[in-house]
Amino acid sequence: MEPTPSANRLAPTAVAAVMKPIDEQHIAEPGLVVLDITGGDEDTVRAVMAALEERWATSGIAPVRRDPGEPGVRARIYADVLRAGREGP
Repeated sequence: MEPTPSANRLAPTAVAAVMKPIDEQHIAEPGLVVLDITGGDEDTVRAVMAALEERWATSGIAPVRRDPGEPGVRARIYADVLRAGREGP
């Protein structure tokens, strides 16, 4: 029996279809990460991005988007988990 792909990968509005591909430079060094955040509402997603920005050096609060036919809202940020954010030393 072969596993079937998740419904999201089959949908025309799948995350991969609307987000730009992760470029090799985004993760070229240890500590660099790309974070795709999905939440039930814009305020929640923005709060998560703000909390991450306090802890690590990030690309900041990114635009939040709603994909038609998909639940919730999404955003993508880039972070360097080896560098401190705004609350760092």
